[in-house]
This record gives sequence, structure tokens and C-alpha cells, in this order.
Amino acid sequence: MPLLIVSGMAIAVFLLSLMLSKKNKLAADKFLIGYLIFFVVSQGYFYLESTGAFSDRPWMLLGRGSFLLAGPLFFYYMHVLTTSKRLPLTITVLTLLPFTAYVLTFLYYNAFVFYQNETEIIHGVMYINGAVSVPWAIFVVLFLVTDPFYLLWFYMLLRDYKKRTSQALSNTERVNLDWLNKVFGLWLVIDLVLLPVGIFTVGHGGTWQVLQSVLLQAGYVAFIFMLGYYGFRQTAVFSDAPDVASGKLDTTDESADAAYARSGLDQQQATDHHTRLLVLMRERKPYLDGELSARALADQLHISVNHLSQVLNQLQKQNFFDFVNTYRVDEVKAKMADPAFSHFTLLAMALESGFNSKTAFNAAFKKFTGLTPSRYHSVLKNAKKEQPSQQSGSDVTARTL
Repeated sequence: MPLLIVSGMAIAVFLLSLMLSKKNKLAADKFLIGYLIFFVVSQGYFYLESTGAFSDRPWMLLGRGSFLLAGPLFFYYMHVLTTSKRLPLTITVLTLLPFTAYVLTFLYYNAFVFYQNETEIIHGVMYINGAVSVPWAIFVVLFLVTDPFYLLWFYMLLRDYKKRTSQALSNTERVNLDWLNKVFGLWLVIDLVLLPVGIFTVGHGGTWQVLQSVLLQAGYVAFIFMLGYYGFRQTAVFSDAPDVASGKLDTTDESADAAYARSGLDQQQATDHHTRLLVLMRERKPYLDGELSARALADQLHISVNHLSQVLNQLQKQNFFDFVNTYRVDEVKAKMADPAFSHFTLLAMALESGFNSKTAFNAAFKKFTGLTPSRYHSVLKNAKKEQPSQQSGSDVTARTL
């Protein structure tokens, strides 16, 4: 157990040194640095506790409160990373309230209860004069539910971020936060294992308590390594997508309907914008710009980005990302069928059609055609080969008749 703790601390200190040396730090980087510092300090406490340095000392309970601080600090980082905005003060206060309540409760008990009464902790449950302490029992419950609570909040952040990017950008690779899916997945696995074990540990202890501690620490080591490694590599994700960062573009169907009702865009205007949009896409082909954004396309139409979003969602039945990439896929398909591009590779055709990478091209092509680009191209070439023979057969039949 101490070895796992030291390993986690060593990894965190190394990642912290990398983050501190990073030039042009993002706002999110500063929150990640704060989280890494917290992790090192809290792990230092758990190391001392594992060595027995805090045995039979009430002050050991204060360090346990770090469980209630880990979730909020991690969430602050995730919120800034996916929105580029700090949390409102009200939400910040509410997320810190459980930890604050824990500290105040500890200070009260340390001053007026612990030394004046018979106190003991048995398998995670505090007894005062032989009776279970209700306030501390409530905190035990908070320890168990705080992780799943922030995990759910984390999931909602990722979901909303993906919706905003699909409404604002035609190329999401530069703002891709798919690595957070890996962090989320690891956290989910940890909770699925530790929550049942933690519930069974309360009141039992023994082997289950040791197992919980080992699994928890192993999960911490993997989690902090993944978070620090990807967090260090993360670049600015909102420099070209102010609407994604600001949340101006609606992220849920319910909020979208409400916003559209207040947009001032009537059905006739929406239809007119939609017609002009399709003409623009057909004649000027703005989708060939690999960095085309909803803001840029709206400017070309001389309408607001929210009106563009409304037109796409209500009349085109697509988000911005799918709308633009549908045109790019069609452009590639046209190039595949054009003999003038027969000497082009599939990737070259894709780059000429507005895609910025092979990965983005393959994913979009498979999504909108159901086939990989190479498979589609192969089918197309085979169809072309069969056409001359079919035509030749038709000529023979005509001459015979």
C-alpha cells in the first residue's frame, strides 16, 4: 500500500513539474496545477496515515475530508477545459459546502466532544459513548456518493461540449477532447468496483477494508497519470470557436426550441435563409475550407450564427458538423467518379474536398455512406468496368435484331 501511494505521488510531482514548466499556460492548465498540488498533499497525508503516524489521534479525521474536496477541484478543471469559463460563484460555494461542513464539524467535535467523551472508530463508523454518531454517519454516506455525483456531472459536461462543437465547427480535431472519454471510462470502472466494496466495508472492515484501500490507490495512480499526461498535451480548444466556449449555441432540444421561439426568425425568413444557404453551398463551395465554422458561414450569409443554427436544425434536420461534412463527402464521391482525378489518392481527394486529415475523412465517409472510402472506390471502379461490356452486349443484340 505505501508503495502505491509513493508511486502516485512521484507521478503527480513529475507531471506537476511539467505543467509548471509549460509555456503559454491555458486557464485550464492553472486549475490542473492546483488539482495536482492537492493530489500530492492528500497523498502525503494518506502515506503518513498508512505508516501509523496518526494512530489514535483525532486530527487524522481532518485529512479524510479530502475525499469531499477531490471531486469539486477536478470538476473545476473539467468545466474550464470544456467551456473556457469559470464556474459561477454560487455553484462554487455549493460544491465546497460539504467539505466546509466537514471541517467545521471536525473542529467542533475536536473542541467539545472527542476529549470529553469515549470515542472510537470501528470499521469506518464513529461511536461516541457506545452510540453511532449521526453527523459522522452522514459524512460516510457523502464519501460514498460524492464520486458518482461528480462522475454524472462530468458526463453531462462532455455531452454538452460535443453538442456545442457539432453546432459550431465542421472540423473538430483541433478541439477534440476524446481523451476525456478515456478518463471518464477509467473513473466509471473505479466507481463500479469501489462503490459496492465501499458499501460492504462500512461496518465490516478486515480484508474488505484493505482491498478497498489497495483498489482505490491503484485507481488513483492510473487516474492521475492519464489526467496529467493528456492534460499537459492539451492545446487551446476555443481560440477559433467562441460560440462553443460561450455556450451561445444551444445544446439541448428543449433549450433550442425555447431559444428559437424567441429568435424573431419567422417561417418565411427561415425558408429564405435555407434557400440562400443551399445556393451558397452549391455555387461557392465554402465547405472546401477545412476550418469552416458556423460563424464564418453565417457571416457569408449575412445572418446571425443562431439563425443559421435554427435553419439547420429545423429545416435541414442536421447540425452544422454533419451538414458541412455531407457536402465534403459528396465532393469526394464526385472526384472518385471523375477521370480527371484518377491519378489522385483517396487522401488527396479528401484534402481537396475540405477534410483536414485521413481520420476525419474516414469517419465522415463511413458515417454518411455506410462504406469505407476504399470500399466505395472499389465498388465504383468495378461498376465502371462492367459498363463497357454491358454496352457492347447491347450493341451486339441491336445488330442481330
